[in-house]
Amino acid sequence: MRNTMLIADDDIGYRDQLSELFKDKFDIATVGNGREAMAYLVDHHKEIAIILVDMHMPIIDGRALLKVLKLKGVIKRIPVIMMTTDRDEALIAESFENGATDMIYKPFVPQVIAARVNNLIALNRGRLQLEEMIRQQTVQIQEKNNELKAFNSKLIEIMSSIVEFRNLESNSHIKKIKGISRIVAETIMRRYPDDYDLRPEKIEAIESTAALHDIGMIAIPDSILLKPGKLTADEFEVIKSHTTLGCEILKQIEELQDKEYITTSYNICRHHHERYDGKGYPDHLEGEAIPVEAQIVALADAYDSLISDRTYRDAFDMSKAYGMIMRGAAGSFSEKMLDCFAQSRTMIENFCKKF
Repeated sequence: MRNTMLIADDDIGYRDQLSELFKDKFDIATVGNGREAMAYLVDHHKEIAIILVDMHMPIIDGRALLKVLKLKGVIKRIPVIMMTTDRDEALIAESFENGATDMIYKPFVPQVIAARVNNLIALNRGRLQLEEMIRQQTVQIQEKNNELKAFNSKLIEIMSSIVEFRNLESNSHIKKIKGISRIVAETIMRRYPDDYDLRPEKIEAIESTAALHDIGMIAIPDSILLKPGKLTADEFEVIKSHTTLGCEILKQIEELQDKEYITTSYNICRHHHERYDGKGYPDHLEGEAIPVEAQIVALADAYDSLISDRTYRDAFDMSKAYGMIMRGAAGSFSEKMLDCFAQSRTMIENFCKKF
């Protein structure tokens, strides 16, 4: 427990007067200059409750000592009262700017200085208790956030498994979509930090919820979804509705997820079939009106579709698929998105070769 008063004053008379005044309330430590004060602080800083410093001392004066205490962060934990006979307003202002908690003029009235010291001690202890309470609450909130993230991940894993079990998406496709999305998102964050609100937490949400981009497919009738032949125009409209149907599914669990995850998953699910030229669906969004997370997953989905076997064609090799993306033969993407895709090409190809 902090219960020591450190008095730094070259006037032994004032040191004795202060020691006598506070001896029943504190353990008293006295020094005659700033150098001795700093030496004492090195070994006893955890014991000190308050420091009284004379402005004018030999070797290292009170002004210099106060600057050191500020630099070392001492004044954040321990109140410092400056003592002086000098009523220079500029000097007083400088002291407060450097972190002095209070200023007392000599000669002082014992009752006044005692009251001010007691008030400062009470305020400082209250502040430290409040800071500790906030620290503990912050730790608890972080623990809850970690638990929520773990729950989010498990929930997303379960929902993406539903899609897999209906043979709508392969496990490797979902893993590739997630991995490609992370690689592209991290490249965007590095190359265009001022253009998009991409933070590590946001990228984590994009990677995780990319697995749910086609969750709405579970609401599409098998007669249409698994039809071997060409779809009619009406049937294709039903297929396109998986974007909005997926959002309806996500709304049912929005209270179970944090805001970052539910917003990201909603944007991806609804808008991953939008095109930068405005010719996509369901809302015909154009350009940067399309959320960046949806642009990223759309690119990842298009690329993986090209390098994967389909019932109507064999997979393209990665080089051809890359070229098709870059020249707009497999979707419409922004120049910035294509730039980041090009910059991360090697990483993406190396990642996809694992599957």
